Formats: sequence, C-alpha cells, structure tokens
Amino acid sequence: MNTVNNGVMAGASAPTSSATTPDASRQSIRRVVLAGAFGTVVEYFDFSVYAFLATTLAAVFFPAQNPTAALLYTLGVFGAAFVARPLGGILIGHLSDRYGRRPALTVAVVGMAFASTLIGLLPVYASIGIAAPVLLFVLRCVQGLSAGGELGSAGSYVAEVAPDARRGFLTSTTQVGTLVGTMLGSLCVGLMHMGLSDEQILSWGWRIPFLISLPLGIAALIVRSRMEESKQFESVEEQGAVAKIPALSALVSHPRAVFTVFGLTLVSFASYYLVFTYMATYFERQGIMRPGLAAWSTTLTLLLAAVAIPVWGKITDRIGRRPILIGVCVANLLLAWPLFLFMQNSVGAAFFSQIVLGQIEAAYLGVILAAYCEMFPARVRSSGFSLGYNFSAILAGGSAPYLATWLISVTGVPHAPAWILMAMAFLSLLVALTVSETANRPMPTV
Repeated sequence: MNTVNNGVMAGASAPTSSATTPDASRQSIRRVVLAGAFGTVVEYFDFSVYAFLATTLAAVFFPAQNPTAALLYTLGVFGAAFVARPLGGILIGHLSDRYGRRPALTVAVVGMAFASTLIGLLPVYASIGIAAPVLLFVLRCVQGLSAGGELGSAGSYVAEVAPDARRGFLTSTTQVGTLVGTMLGSLCVGLMHMGLSDEQILSWGWRIPFLISLPLGIAALIVRSRMEESKQFESVEEQGAVAKIPALSALVSHPRAVFTVFGLTLVSFASYYLVFTYMATYFERQGIMRPGLAAWSTTLTLLLAAVAIPVWGKITDRIGRRPILIGVCVANLLLAWPLFLFMQNSVGAAFFSQIVLGQIEAAYLGVILAAYCEMFPARVRSSGFSLGYNFSAILAGGSAPYLATWLISVTGVPHAPAWILMAMAFLSLLVALTVSETANRPMPTV
C-alpha cells in the first residue's frame, strides 16, 4: 500500500530496504557519480549541438526560399527527437529495470554517439535533395531514443548508492552533467563561429561538433563499461522481484507517481530548452546579438547554472524537495514576462535576463532527480521515472523552441516565449502543491 501522505510524492510501496549503502566507500561513490555524470555530459553535448546549430542546419538541409519556414522545419526535426524519447525511455528503462543500470547506460551513450557521428557525415540538401532532411529526421529520432533512457537510468544509478542524507546533492551532480554537456555544445559552436567564416561554417564547419561525438562516445563507453552494478538492483534480483514488463508495472502500480513526474517536469523542460538551447537562436533572430556572442551568452548562463545546481542539491537535503519545487514554479510565473521584456533593451539586459532564468532552472534541476527517484521502488524506478519525464518532454521540451518561433511570427510580439514558460510553470505549480516530502528517507526496493 502506498504511504507518505497518500503517496503523491512517494508513489511507491512502503520501503522494504534503505536506498543507501552504508558500507559504500567514498571512493566507490565517487566512481558512481563520475560514471553517471560523464556519460550524461556526452549525451547532452550530442543532443544539444543540433539546437545551437539550428539556423545553420536550416540553411543546409532545407530549401532556402523562406528562412523562417526553413527554421521551423529544422526546429520541427528537433522536436521529433522528443516524440521518440518516450519509446527510448520504455526500451532503455526496460533494460535498466530488467537487466541492470550498467547495460542500459552503455546502450544509451553508444546510441547517441553513433547517431550524432552519422549526422556529421550526412550529405546536404543541395547534394541529395529531400533525402537529406529525411535522413536527418531519422538520425534525430535515434538521438531521441538514446536520450529518453539516459537520465532515468543515470539518476537511479546514483540515487541507489547515495546515503539518504546526501541523495539530493549526489544526484544533482548528474544534472550538472546535463548542463556541462549542453555548455560544451554551446562553447564548441561559439569557438567555431570565432574561428571560421560564415561561408566555411555553411560549407563544412557545421559538421565538426557532430563528429566530435565519436571520440567522446568512445571515452564514455570505456567509463561506463567499468561500472559496478547497483547494489539495490542486485537486491531486487536476489528477491526474484524483477518486473517482467517494468513500464507496464510502473503504470499499473504507480500511476500517480508517473503523472506527478510528468506534471512537475513541464516547467523544467520549457525552461531548459527555451533558456539553454533556443535562446541563442532567439537572440540572433531578434537582432539582439550576433551568433557568436549569443553562443557565448548561453555558455556563461550554463556555466553559472552548473555551479549553482549542486548548491541547490545540498539545500534540498536540508530543507526538503517540496519548498524548492513550489518556489521555482512561482518564480517562473512572476519573472518570465518582465525578464523577456527587459532583454529587448540591450545586449547587457539580454545577458542578465538569460542568466537569471538559468539560475531559476538550476534550482529545479538540483532537486528533481532525487525527488523523482524517491517516488518509485527499485524494480520499476528507471521505467517509471522515464515514462513521466519523457512524455513531458514531448509537450514542453521539443515543442518549446518551435512554438516560441511560431508565436513570434504570428503575433509579432518578441517576448511571446514568456507565455510558454508561464503556462508550464502554472501547470507544474498545480502538481507541486500536491506532493509530499520524501527527503532524508529510505527509498523502497520492491
């Protein structure tokens, strides 16, 4: 029977064993954190580079008669990866809950590196016509499949070795990996714009960030192939409690927890992809910054957010998950509109506004991995997490850049993207108000 204030936050059977491993040495915890974070860096570098190169990809993969239409097509392909993410969450979550965290995380990083490298080798529209964007679409979907299972499995892996009192902090390091990967993608594009002319970038330079994925993927594969399996997963195996179809078991046994993850993640995805990936394109399209400077603005925002995330991870271990979840939703509701208005004034105002929005998202990223992992027992943890998380990605993540571009073109209002963030913040706030506190408590096994 579900416990903890009707199980809204727990969403799982009563704890049968602690999620901590008291005998785990600091060295083994460091190895777990490194394996989780490093692979996530590679995954999010690969996944985010596409967004930072959106305007360039629009020019090389789609007909050039209408630049706005070409950009919308490019962002549509960007969003297609998010449609594939739930399937990836089901498939890789199945591997994680059925066969272990280690094989699931290995498959995720290999799939992402493979797809990204092939994107870097694709012929362009001028060479093979419509086949070019079709192949881009297919490979972007493969990226989506890989990304769909990454965070649920990596978060579960770290959460299951973390002591109860440090789970927020240690799982937040995996989220640092997502920002560092995205930041490296932004940095790579920024350096490319500094070192190459626009003609060189359109001709061959755009391929460089995608081809870098190959050596990064090999390095991540080596790190993850040396991972030890989660002791809590091994405990589930020893008890004979491994779910045959983990995704179905999560939906049947813990539907409220899956929905809670879905609802809470709406504001995070909207914020992440508007602030950290779309904003560079937005600044360029609005004439606020040139592409290189816009990439540097995003890089600085990501760097400061990455520094803030573990701070919020420590704070959530002290004050709990619920206050931060609610506070971030309220902050986005109150500040999104004035900040998008303010950033129209100057380059400095745009820098400031993006950084503030990034700090708000950093607070949320510091808490959600721990909160989500605490909602499910180990036997369905990766699958339950991934289901709610990735269905939210379709609605609020992949669609956000496309919808923002469309809203601006239809309304002529340059700060229209704020409406998206405010709407998602309102929906997530409604869910956050219903959750119960689970910080500093053992996670259930079965």
